[in-house]
Amino acid sequence: WPAKIVRKSIDELDHALELKLKAGQAQQLIDLARNLGPLREPCEEAVRSLIEFDQWVSIARWAVDRDCVLPELVDNGISIVEGRHLLLGCQPDPVTYGLGEAGDIEDQQSLALLTGANSGGKTTLLELLAHTCILAHMGLPVPAVSAKVGHVEALHILAKAGGTQSAGALEQTLVELASVVSDPTPKLILADELEAITEPGAGARIIAGMLLAAESQDDTTMMLVTHLAPAIIKATGRSDLRVDGIEASGLDSNLELMVDRTPKRNHLARSTPELIVKRLVERSNGHAQALFRDILTMFE
Repeated sequence: WPAKIVRKSIDELDHALELKLKAGQAQQLIDLARNLGPLREPCEEAVRSLIEFDQWVSIARWAVDRDCVLPELVDNGISIVEGRHLLLGCQPDPVTYGLGEAGDIEDQQSLALLTGANSGGKTTLLELLAHTCILAHMGLPVPAVSAKVGHVEALHILAKAGGTQSAGALEQTLVELASVVSDPTPKLILADELEAITEPGAGARIIAGMLLAAESQDDTTMMLVTHLAPAIIKATGRSDLRVDGIEASGLDSNLELMVDRTPKRNHLARSTPELIVKRLVERSNGHAQALFRDILTMFE
């Protein structure tokens, strides 16, 4: 007495206990791994199944909420009955339209010119057809009462150019357009006001040549939004080209266009820019209003 603490012995005991604890923990992990190892593959498969199930439930809920349906797949063309553009941020007006084999008997032309009112929905219809084609080829429902979509290897969206281009830019654009319309690959071409690539007279002739080249391809379906339909038809020398039109009948009490968004078949519709100018007269003031009023008188 007094008791003496042998630090070396205490340290050896502490070290031995630590080794035993670590060995026990390691053995516990080994036992867990041995017991859980066979369950790894079934668990991974269960997780994959749950993820896929959640994916399809989400798609189904989306389709039900937006009244979508699975389209019928056909050889070529595209057709929608009461189709709705999903990205407008408002309640869209349903549109019925068809081209190629997918269309009704009177709508089975592979090529169509779409004319009509400014802000009448021509570009919106073009986008709707693109959305429908993409969703169908992904195996997903489309926003319509019913739809038929032809199988394509390529979808080409040709947007309007920003004004007259330089000679080099025009040449490059023409090369790209030619490669698209002359390619025999099954495809859907949706073109929006291609006449903007150059001055209207030359643009109509260029587009006419492109249209005839596209029409000569058996598995090509094409819709062109244009304000130059008469000039294009004249340049092609054809009187049987399909021309559809979206017609505006006037302005409502809120100065919004009154438009039937579904194109009229074989109907050349006017652009009716005077309605847009009339709306600007009502919505502007001061010098701008006087200017728009003067412009409006020029349409009378």
